[in-house]
Amino acid sequence: MSDTASLSDVVSVERRFQRSIRLDADLGQPEPLLGYVAHETSKTTLATTLKLVANRQGAFTWTGPYGGGKSSLALMFASCLHAQKDIRKLARDTLKDVQGAKSFFKEASEDWLTVAITGRRGDPVADLRDQLSKAVADAPGKARTKRSRSEDPSGRDVIERLTREADARIDGGVLVVIDEMGKYLEGAADRAVDIHFFQDLAEAANRSDGRLIVIGILHQAFERYAERLGSRVQDEWAKIQGRYVDIPVITAIDEVIDLLGKAISSGADHKKSLKTAKAIAKVVTVRRPGAPDDLAERLDRCWPLHPVTAALLGPITRRRFGQNERSLFGFLASAEPGGFSEFLQRADVNEERMYEPSDLWDYLHLNLEAAILASSDGHRWAQAIDVIERSRRSGNPLHERVAKTVAIIDLFHNGSGVAAELSAIAASISGASKNDIRDALEHLSQSSCLVFRRHLDAYAIFAGSDFDIDKEVAARLESTETLNVATLSRLADLRPILAKKHYFDTGTPRWYDAELVELTQEGIPAKALAPSAGSAGKFVLVLPSLDLTVDEVRAELAREGDARSTDLPVVVGFPKNYETIRALGRELAATADVQRDSSELEGDAAARREMQARLSALHANLEEELRIAFASAEWFLDGKTLPSAGDMSGLSRLASELAETTFGEAPTIRSELINRQRPSSNTNAALRALLHAIAGSDGEPSFGIEGYPAERGLASTVLEATSLYQEVDGKWRFVVPTKRHKAPFSTFAPLWQEADRLVEQDAQVSFQELYDAWERPPYGLRRGVMPLLAIAYFKSRRDRTAIYVEGVFQPNVTDLVMDILLQDPKQVSMRGVRRDKSSGKALEMLAKRAEELVGWAPPAEPLPVAQALVEFVFTLPNWSKKAQAAISKQTLDVRRILIDADDPHQLFFVDLPKAVGATGTAAAEKISAALDELGNAYPKMIGELMHIMLTSLKHTGTDLGPLRNRAAAIKGMAGDDLKLNGFISRLAEFDGSTEKMADICGLVTSSPVSTWHDLEPSRAGLQLSDYAYRFRRVELFGTGLEEPTQTAVMVMAGVGETERSVIRRAQVSVDAKVALEPVIEQVGQILDAAQLDQDLLLAVLAEVAQRNLESDGETDISVPLVSEERAEQ
Repeated sequence: MSDTASLSDVVSVERRFQRSIRLDADLGQPEPLLGYVAHETSKTTLATTLKLVANRQGAFTWTGPYGGGKSSLALMFASCLHAQKDIRKLARDTLKDVQGAKSFFKEASEDWLTVAITGRRGDPVADLRDQLSKAVADAPGKARTKRSRSEDPSGRDVIERLTREADARIDGGVLVVIDEMGKYLEGAADRAVDIHFFQDLAEAANRSDGRLIVIGILHQAFERYAERLGSRVQDEWAKIQGRYVDIPVITAIDEVIDLLGKAISSGADHKKSLKTAKAIAKVVTVRRPGAPDDLAERLDRCWPLHPVTAALLGPITRRRFGQNERSLFGFLASAEPGGFSEFLQRADVNEERMYEPSDLWDYLHLNLEAAILASSDGHRWAQAIDVIERSRRSGNPLHERVAKTVAIIDLFHNGSGVAAELSAIAASISGASKNDIRDALEHLSQSSCLVFRRHLDAYAIFAGSDFDIDKEVAARLESTETLNVATLSRLADLRPILAKKHYFDTGTPRWYDAELVELTQEGIPAKALAPSAGSAGKFVLVLPSLDLTVDEVRAELAREGDARSTDLPVVVGFPKNYETIRALGRELAATADVQRDSSELEGDAAARREMQARLSALHANLEEELRIAFASAEWFLDGKTLPSAGDMSGLSRLASELAETTFGEAPTIRSELINRQRPSSNTNAALRALLHAIAGSDGEPSFGIEGYPAERGLASTVLEATSLYQEVDGKWRFVVPTKRHKAPFSTFAPLWQEADRLVEQDAQVSFQELYDAWERPPYGLRRGVMPLLAIAYFKSRRDRTAIYVEGVFQPNVTDLVMDILLQDPKQVSMRGVRRDKSSGKALEMLAKRAEELVGWAPPAEPLPVAQALVEFVFTLPNWSKKAQAAISKQTLDVRRILIDADDPHQLFFVDLPKAVGATGTAAAEKISAALDELGNAYPKMIGELMHIMLTSLKHTGTDLGPLRNRAAAIKGMAGDDLKLNGFISRLAEFDGSTEKMADICGLVTSSPVSTWHDLEPSRAGLQLSDYAYRFRRVELFGTGLEEPTQTAVMVMAGVGETERSVIRRAQVSVDAKVALEPVIEQVGQILDAAQLDQDLLLAVLAEVAQRNLESDGETDISVPLVSEERAEQ
C-alpha cells in the first residue's frame, strides 16, 4: 500500500449533496433541511409562487433540469407548513429572505395539511388517495374528513376529500406536492392512466381561493411528454397544461459554480489553483460582462475541479443526456469510470492536480456517449470524436489532450463565458508550456482537426461532416407515405413473451411468439396467425391501416378466432398507441434506408457514428412503445376479450394462464438443463451418458454413476426426484405413475396413458410418433427430455412392450440402441405384447430358468422371458456363440433362433418348439437343457485346457499356491523370450479362474479367446504343453546369469527277472535339496557301514527304487538330465 495520500483523503462532497431528496420520505425529518442554501433561482421560484397564491392561483408546475434544487425547495416549502413546530421554524428561518415569505407565513396558521407523493409509472389517483389518508391520520387532532367508501377510478373522490379538507381548515389549507410528476405524465402518455385527473385537480385548486395548493415538479416541459402522441391528444394535453402556471427553475451559471463550491469540502492547501482561476475568470469576464467580480474566488472554491470544468458543468447538466438530464451532484458523488470520485482516489494530494476539461470529456465519452449521440448534440459530438481520433495519429499525447479540451469547450460553452482561446486552453492543461500548447494547436489546425475562428478569437473543432441526416430522412419519409409492417416487425426484433408462473409451477419454459401485423380491410393474413415451431402460441399486435375506425378494428379482431388453424392459442391485440408506433416505425425504416443507400456515409466516419446512434435511439424508443403497446393493448382470443395486462408482468401472467389451459396435462420437471426444446451440447452429452448408464446399470441407485457429473444430476432431477425411478422392495426400478400418486409423480400419468394408447394398437409405433403425441396439447412436452422419459416408459412397461430397431427386435436397450434413439427416433419403435395363456406353464418354467441365467426375475410373459433368454445368449462368450463341433445340433438350433429373434410370439410359439421337436413343458425342458449346454460350453473348454497345462507343468492337487511360487521364483528368467516371460508372469498370478486361464490361452495362441472358432482349443492345448515344457527347462537350467531353481532326478530301476521296471523323472527345488541333506547323510552312513562294492550298492538302490516308486507313465523323456549346452560339451 502506498504511503502517499490521495485527494480523497482531504477532499469530500458534503453529505447533503450526496443524496437526492425523496419528498414523501423526507417530509417531517429535520436532517434534509440542515445546511440548505437557497440560491437566487430558488428564491425567485418560491416568491413567484407565493405571489400567485396571493392572487388566488392554486395549481403550479416547477420545471427545470435534474439537480436544480426543485425537490429541495419543495421540501423546504412543505416543511414551512408542516404540523411539527420545530420543522416549521427550521424551514421558515431558512426561507425568511424570500420575497413575500414573511407575510405568507405570518398569515398561514399551523392548521395546514401537507401531502407529498413521488411519481411513478402508475396510478396517481391511487397514490394520492393513499398519501392523503396517511397525512390525515398523521395530522394532530381529530381527523376532519374520512376516506370515501366508494372509490372513483377517475379520482373525483380524492379531489372532493382534498376540497373538504381545505374547507375544514379555516385558518390554513392543504398543500399537495407531486415530485417526479413527469413519471405520471409518462404513464398517461402510455395510456396507462387518465391525464384528465390532473385537469380536475388543478381546477379544484384554482377554485379554492389559495386554500388548496398543488405543485407538480417536472424535469421537462409539460408538452414534451406528449410528443409521441397524435396531434388531437396533444391539443388535449395543452388544455390541461393551461390549468397550471409553469414556473421555470433554471439555475444560473454562477449559481451552479457557487453550489459546487459549497458541495466540495477541501482540507488541502492549493495555492497554485487561484492563478488558474484568475486566468479563466478573465476569459469569462470578457465574454460575459455581467459575471461577478469575485468569479475567480468562486471558481477557486470548486477545487479540485478545474475552473473551466466547473464553468461547463452547469450547461452540461442541462442537456438531455441519458434517460433524463444528468444531475450535477450525481456527477460529483458518482463512482462511474472517469468520474470525480475516481479522480479523487487516484490523484496524489501533493501534485495539486485538478479535474481538467479533458478529464470531463473522458467521463462523458465513457458513460454518456450513446445518449449524447442520440440527442440534439449528436452531430457535433460525432464530429468531435472524429477529430480526437485523428489527433492520436501524431503519436503525441498532448495533441489528444488539446483536442479534447477544445472539443468540450466548443460543444458546451454556451452561457458559461468560456471560450477555447489560447490562454484558456493553456490554463486547462497541466504539465505543458504555452509554447507547447501553441505548437499543438498549429499542428491540429494544419491537419484539419481544429479551426481558428478569428471573429471569436477561439478555436473550434473542424466540422468535416456536411451530411445532413435530418434532411435525408425527411426526404425519405416524404417519398414513402406507407409503412411496411413486416419490415417494422423485423426491425423491432420483438422478444418472445415468457409464461413465467407456468414455468415456476411446472419447470417447463414456454414462450409465445410476438409479432406486428398490419390489419387491413381484408383482415389479417392466415400466415401471420401461425405460431413458430417450439412456441406455445402467439401474441399478434395489429397496427390498423389508416382507413379503419376503432370500432371496425374491434369487430375484425373479434372475428379472427375463426381463422385460426392450430391447437395453440393465438391472441390478437389492438394497441392504443398504434399511431405512435406507426410514426416511429416509419422514421426507423426511413433512417435504416438512408444508412443503407447513402454512399456518402462511406467516407464520413462522423456521419456514420451519428447515424448509428440515431438508429439505436429509434430502436430504443420503438422498443419502449412496443412494451407499452403489449402491456396496454386490448386482447382478443377466439373472439372473446381478455383482461388487459396492465404491464409486462401482467402479460406474462396472461401467458401463464394460457399455458395452464393449453397444457393442462404437462408433467412437472424441474431441470433447466434438459427440460427445453434444444438442450446445449453439454446437456446432450450428459443425456447420452445417462442413457448408457441406464442401459448398463439398471437396478442400481443413480444407475451406478459415481461422483456428481451432469448425468447424475439429470438422473436425480428427472427420474429419482419425480419417483419415476425408485426403490421398491429393496431394489431400484422404473415404476408406472398413476393419478393416485402424489405430485410430481402423478403428473406423469397422462403421458404414460397416451403412450399406452399408442403402443397397444397391435403395430409398431416409432419413438418419433410418441414424441409428436407428447409434444401436442395437452401435454406440451419439450423435445430435450423426451428420450429420457420415453426410455423410462419402456423400462416401466418392459413386461408388456417390445422394442425394435429398424424393425428388428432388441432383447434389451443397449448403448447402441440408445445412440440410434438419440440420432434418429424414427428408427426405434415399440410394440405391445399380449400374453398367450395356453403356454403359461412353459413360460413359468423358462422364466424361472431365465432368472438363474441372467440374475433378474422376468414375469412369466412372452416378452420379458424372451428378453431374458436373448440377453443370456448375447452375453455368452463369443466362443460359445461361434463354436459348432463342441455343441450339439439341437443346442445350435436354439442358439441360432435366439440370436436371430425379433418377435417374442414367433420365438416361443413357432421357432423354439420346432427346433427342439416338442411343445409345452416338454419343449421348455429341452430348451432349458440347451441353455445349460450353451452356458457350460465355454467353462468346459477352458477347464480342459487348464487340465492339459497343469499336467504338463507336473502340478497336482487343487492348491495352486506351489505353482504360483514356482513361477514367481523364475519370473523374468526367460531371457528375451517375451511370450515365455508373459506366460511365467501370468502363472505367478494364476488363481484358476476362467478369466485368468482365458488370458493365458490368448497369450500362447496369439489370439484372444473371444475370436476363437472350433480349431483353436486343440491348437491351444499343444501350445500350452510346449510352454509348460519351456517353463520347466527354465526351472532346471535357469539362464547364463541366474542359477537354476530345480534339480532334475531320473531313476530307471529293474531287478533280476522281475517284469516290473520303474522309470521316474522328478524336479527338486534347490531349497528342497538342502532340506534332504540329513536324509542323504543318514542313508550314506548305512551304505558305508555295509561296505558294499559298486555292483551290490547299485543292486540295493534299484531294489529300493522298485519297491517305493511308481513309474511316471511318460512315454518320452520331456526333461533331459543335463542341459543341451552341457551335452554338447
